[in-house]
Amino acid sequence: MNPASSSPLKRFATATTITCSTTAATYGQCMLKSYQDVKKDMCQKEFLAFKDCVQTAVRG
Repeated sequence: MNPASSSPLKRFATATTITCSTTAATYGQCMLKSYQDVKKDMCQKEFLAFKDCVQTAVRG
């Protein structure tokens, strides 16, 4: 199935679990390091990389 022809929700699910799994894991690991002392933008670099990956994958 062509990702561009699937529903946005399916593309989002694929992007977050398959296509962007590496950047998602990196972001998650960053959050886990300091989850008891969360601060704004503490993992901004990792979040932006994950966000860019997901947006690119969903747009197809």
